[in-house]
Amino acid sequence: MAEQFVELLEMAPTSIDGGGLEFVRGSLRTTLSIWKDRYDRSLFGWMVHTLYSGPGDRMDGFGGVGIRIDHPSPSGDAGPTDIPPAACYPWPTGSAPLASEVTAGVTHYGPSSLRFVRDSHDLGLLLLADTHVHRDGVWSFTPANSEPGRLAKAILLARQCGDQDLERAAVAKLRSRGEEPVAPHSDHLFRQAVADWSRQYAKATGIDLSDLAELKRKRPQYPDIP
Repeated sequence: MAEQFVELLEMAPTSIDGGGLEFVRGSLRTTLSIWKDRYDRSLFGWMVHTLYSGPGDRMDGFGGVGIRIDHPSPSGDAGPTDIPPAACYPWPTGSAPLASEVTAGVTHYGPSSLRFVRDSHDLGLLLLADTHVHRDGVWSFTPANSEPGRLAKAILLARQCGDQDLERAAVAKLRSRGEEPVAPHSDHLFRQAVADWSRQYAKATGIDLSDLAELKRKRPQYPDIP
């Protein structure tokens, strides 16, 4: 099936591994994954992830430094949700061709999903987004409950790339949102959640995020804006 997807996309992947098509552009690695439903093996779905490759596999336990790009279902529903999309396409039997809704979806939304993230700076801005970002009929999966973790990833990305503009935007958001509660835990502040994630990311990657970890204190000192 992967080869059929390549024909529909009219884009040559860097590599194919089972149901995964990988496309590499500079420091970005974008993967289109084809997966079967774990409960109903007659159904399958496809989705796209774009990751920054700098940390290697050290951030794999946290979903990598990147985002998922979602597309409308065959019904045309383009409403982002905070849960992963369900498998909704029929798995072809034998040598049967792909269903028309599969070919239409891959042809229409595949290329825009694969090109969604423009570069590492753009990836950082998407990580900082307050909610899902729409482009060319598809959107980034950036639910509100992942904001603290995404902000910490954006700063990690900025520091590894030396992107001061990105770090400046991230610190500005951190200062603006830091004292807000993180729902549904009204006694847990945004800055404290950022600190929690930063400790874990720093331990995994060896990148210095100690100033973010200090935000757990009662009287924190926010990072300076570079």
